[in-house]
Amino acid sequence: MASAFRSGLQHRVWRWHFIAGLVVIPFVVILALTGSAYLFKPQVEAAIEAGINATASREAGTIVPADTLVANALAAHKGYVLKRYVLPDGPDDLTAEAEIVGDGPARYIWLDTHTGAILHDVKSDARIMTFVSRIHGTLLGGNRGSLVVETMASWTIILIVTGLYLWWPRGVAWWRVFVPDFSVRVGRRDVWKKLHGATGAWIGVLVLVMLLSGLPWTQVWGAGFTRAKALAGLKTPGQEWFVTLQSGDPHAGHDMGGAALWKTGSDADENAMIAEMGEMAAAGISLQDVVDKVVPQGLWAPVNIQPPRGENGVWTVRAMPQFRPRYETVHYDKWSGDEVMRIRFADQNVADQTVAYGVAFHEGALFGWPNQVLGVIAALGVVMLSVTGGVTWWKRKPQGQIGVPPMPEDRRIAAGVIVLIVCLALLLPMAGVTLFAALVLDTAWRAVSTKR
Repeated sequence: MASAFRSGLQHRVWRWHFIAGLVVIPFVVILALTGSAYLFKPQVEAAIEAGINATASREAGTIVPADTLVANALAAHKGYVLKRYVLPDGPDDLTAEAEIVGDGPARYIWLDTHTGAILHDVKSDARIMTFVSRIHGTLLGGNRGSLVVETMASWTIILIVTGLYLWWPRGVAWWRVFVPDFSVRVGRRDVWKKLHGATGAWIGVLVLVMLLSGLPWTQVWGAGFTRAKALAGLKTPGQEWFVTLQSGDPHAGHDMGGAALWKTGSDADENAMIAEMGEMAAAGISLQDVVDKVVPQGLWAPVNIQPPRGENGVWTVRAMPQFRPRYETVHYDKWSGDEVMRIRFADQNVADQTVAYGVAFHEGALFGWPNQVLGVIAALGVVMLSVTGGVTWWKRKPQGQIGVPPMPEDRRIAAGVIVLIVCLALLLPMAGVTLFAALVLDTAWRAVSTKR
């Protein structure tokens, strides 16, 4: 009886693994391919910018003030305002960059620092790596697409775990999980099945790390993680992307006024908010004043400068290299130019520091090109799993049918499985929601089928 129950449990897990795999395959292949491409963002963008730099003036001369460069960019697009100004990466970089937003699509503009001329002007979303990132993060579907990506990533985690459970050898040496015996074949699909299982065994842990390190970006899981940190008392000095402070009242001794204001949402939401604010007030220190403060500090490139938001915001400077533990954020008072806040990696709590290392690994930036190679291996492994899993299904399914494995005769569910389902629903909420919906539909379908 116990043996039959274990067999039924294994069959049930296989059924869920099978159904989830069919749904996930097309999405996970897209995510794997775009993710592997994004790993090489530094090389791709360096090549693009080298080509733009080659068109810049080579004659030595006075550097054009940053405010003039931005004015030239805005003159080409009436009704737009500055979102961020990006400093040249160093003495050999002859261009500065400005991203501007308005009623139309956001624009990204390269400017010659010696002549002030516009060298290249594109829609922000049309930049190659930005486009790849949008596919990888949202499937070009905005917030709804982001939820789909989170759901597919969550189910892929479950597929890896259940796949290792199903593949783990029973009654033979443990190492057969990595090196199956191809000399023994049972049916036409046996080789593909063994390739599928062995691939999962070799790259399963690596793929899990990649998937888990990407969860903090997601909407539902990321928001839950933020709440969990708050409940655990893990405070952070500021959220690097969206925190804004208030400058001191120019008529009240420049004391810092107001608490930190938090803004979360998509780039589109942020762009709309900035565009609605209109031109920043002329009073206060200039962009060039901020540049003069920042350049001698030698912050890690790229260094973004964001103008004050609203009448009394602050200048925000962000060092944003791909290796996130080198991030640094500095806020300057709009009126006096005094430093209001500086946030370094060491100022972050242990959870955020851990996430930063995970994100750096996810993006292939933690330890150079070997990290990029591991990312490519993980992506190719996911594609291999998808192909071998798809072929295995195709070879076993009856003609004209999907071939979903039937429910086991023993339909009891072990307490451990119930606990596992609850844990998965809590740890991976989008998987939990879709699993609950699938169970309801499956139960309803079986009830209707029985009546027939």
